[in-house]
Amino acid sequence: MKHKAKWYVDHRLKPPKKFFDWCFSQIPTYRWKNKEETILASDRRGCQVIDKRLTKRTKLEFEEPMRTFAIVLVTSKRIEIQSYAFFSKVIAGKQFIEFNLSNLERFADDEIVKVGDWPNGYFFGLIPNYSCLGGPYEKTVFFDNDWRTAVAEKSELRYLEIYELERWDIGHLYRYRREIEFLQKIGARRLASDVYHGYNVDMRTINQKWLHKYKPFFKNSNHGFLEFELERRLKMRNGKVVPGIEKYLTYRDIKKIPKGFGMVRFQNWVIKNKVNFSYYLDYLELLNDLGIDPTGDENLIIPKDLTVAHDNAVELLNLLKEEQQREETAKQEAEYRETLMNRQKLQAEIDGFAFVLPKKLDDLVTEGKTLHHCVGGSDYVKRHKSGQTTIIFVRPAENPDTPFYTMEYQQGEIVQLRGKHNQAPPEEVRTAANHWLAEINRKKGKNERNRTDQCLAV
Repeated sequence: MKHKAKWYVDHRLKPPKKFFDWCFSQIPTYRWKNKEETILASDRRGCQVIDKRLTKRTKLEFEEPMRTFAIVLVTSKRIEIQSYAFFSKVIAGKQFIEFNLSNLERFADDEIVKVGDWPNGYFFGLIPNYSCLGGPYEKTVFFDNDWRTAVAEKSELRYLEIYELERWDIGHLYRYRREIEFLQKIGARRLASDVYHGYNVDMRTINQKWLHKYKPFFKNSNHGFLEFELERRLKMRNGKVVPGIEKYLTYRDIKKIPKGFGMVRFQNWVIKNKVNFSYYLDYLELLNDLGIDPTGDENLIIPKDLTVAHDNAVELLNLLKEEQQREETAKQEAEYRETLMNRQKLQAEIDGFAFVLPKKLDDLVTEGKTLHHCVGGSDYVKRHKSGQTTIIFVRPAENPDTPFYTMEYQQGEIVQLRGKHNQAPPEEVRTAANHWLAEINRKKGKNERNRTDQCLAV
């Protein structure tokens, strides 16, 4: 922006007095009365007067919800949308009304400026009315000052043929007024209308340079942007448009078609087989995942049956993933076996219960599925494999292969001990686990003392 936000507020157009008179007329006042007394909150004229009964319990002090009113102002060099917030409150039976500029949109000097009255002052960006989920003009009432006629006849948009005009169209029309004016003047009817309404066009592409370059194509025609770009991009691939292809492809799709194959023949294949191009792209992505480059290969680029080719690619990719998974599992199991040797001393049989280490990582998955708890999840498997924690199966000594309870052991402590559906263990299992822990720690302490004695002896 050329200036700070506050500058635009200070240099905004001045609304006419009749706008503010109208705003005040939209805010009702109050009259309380009984047989002896009448209280009028305000002597404003032209507004609704709400009559209320005056009693000893009548509240003569209250605040009303915020109201917002807006106006569209137009000069030959500027369009502004000004929104004002009005606050009404009654104190001791008298009504007081304050207001301030809440939002400002300014279209001038090749700038589209939006300023809002934020909590810490005026900053760029419109502030929502009432809640953060609402828009800047939620419940806003606009003043009827025939602004559409002024925009069409007086503003910088006066050189355009105005089809229809709403407040929210102003920004778009102002931003692209030169492009629209150019297209209307050369008789590019369809493209002018599309740019005007903002559909079926890519305004990142359409600019003054682009329009002058392709003026001969659009002049006095009903050609649209999409068909032009489709034709242009097909020509870049040494092809031409096959009638009917626009039902299946857009210009953005052309660059996604594998190279090394004729564009006319490809289009005929698409039309004949009524190819869903999204499905075709999914097929190409499968080939990429398989490491297959279809460039120049007719059988891959236009398979006789796309569905069969797609399904075959899915099946092949699944087989490849299964093989990769088997290789990864084998690698992890080999790494786990190395750490397992260092944890063999944790296995024991105490108080009629066997404390068993998983022989394979898959045993953790089986344990979790059987007992319906989370120990078979990838996080537990990963941490157990790396030695960050240790999972031990607690099972009856006479039946050590059947899941019963699962224990997590870490840094000399039992972290948790859970059974089916995460149920707590009975007293005999808990007691056996505590005896196991005491025995493991006793052996650990003895080993550490032996290592210390050996060091002292040296």
